[in-house]
Amino acid sequence: MSLLPKGFRLRQGTVCVYTLTDGKTYITCIKNSEILTNLVNRIYKNLKSIIIPPSVTGIGQGAFDGCTNLSSVTIPDSVTSIDSQAFVRCTNLLSVTIPDSVTTIREYAFFACTSLSSVTIPDSVTTIGDNAFRGCTNLSSVTIPDSVTTIGDNAFEGCPK
Repeated sequence: MSLLPKGFRLRQGTVCVYTLTDGKTYITCIKNSEILTNLVNRIYKNLKSIIIPPSVTGIGQGAFDGCTNLSSVTIPDSVTSIDSQAFVRCTNLLSVTIPDSVTTIREYAFFACTSLSSVTIPDSVTTIGDNAFRGCTNLSSVTIPDSVTTIGDNAFEGCPK
């Protein structure tokens, strides 16, 4: 039995894992240690929570774009970058703890995550890209360490002051 929608094919070298345990969803589609662009969104639109496995080293561009039911995400220490638009329009995402392994949060990474209320950015991060948290209208708590040397244009535009 396939978990993929009828007629949906993955490229060679892509691995998808889906497990449901204790009400938590564990899913990932990986190629070359990076979560694939939009693949998670297209297959599992109603994803509510995700635990990204430790084999993942990057969250690819648009990986969770528009997963409007996603409220919880666990990012492992193996992840070093959060690509552009990785969590864009995840309107029910409440909080994010970014692990110490991440060095860059790319442009539009959390754009329009309107329920996001808190973000902890670790000392390992040096760059927050343009519009990274733009439109996060409920973002009331952000910790930005001294290690961040570049904050892109409009990175926090539309967030409460």
